[in-house]
Amino acid sequence: MKCPLQRRALPCGLILFFLLVGNLLAAERLTVGQLQKYHASYQLHSVTLIGRVQGMHVFPPVQTFKSKRCSPLYRVAQFELVDDTGTIQAEILESCFAVATKLPEDGDVIELTATIQVFSPDGRTERVIKAITQDIIVLKSAAQDPQSP
Repeated sequence: MKCPLQRRALPCGLILFFLLVGNLLAAERLTVGQLQKYHASYQLHSVTLIGRVQGMHVFPPVQTFKSKRCSPLYRVAQFELVDDTGTIQAEILESCFAVATKLPEDGDVIELTATIQVFSPDGRTERVIKAITQDIIVLKSAAQDPQSP
């Protein structure tokens, strides 16, 4: 006798949930300088960085497909994360399936958990290191910090 789809979906969903949570908890805490120095060993790994948001740019939503369940929008935001040891490019990628998040603002101090991507654009020898956001926690809002620029 075959199991109904619902009986198989719940265990699979729980396994995916625990893998995601485990991945976030296992993210190694680094400085931007450490990441830049040892970037090859962090390719597609999760890391946690603390720094100040600089140059936040939110692109207009893009329609990607039509769906009855949600708004067919895809949002991208880019910024630089700056700490005392360096600067790294970061991206926030959201679809209509993602939980709506409040984006950090320029000057906010954040804890960023991200997947690291290392690549050479257009066959160049220079390497680009980019952090693709998994989670952001605002530690100190720029609006509350009178010393922020």
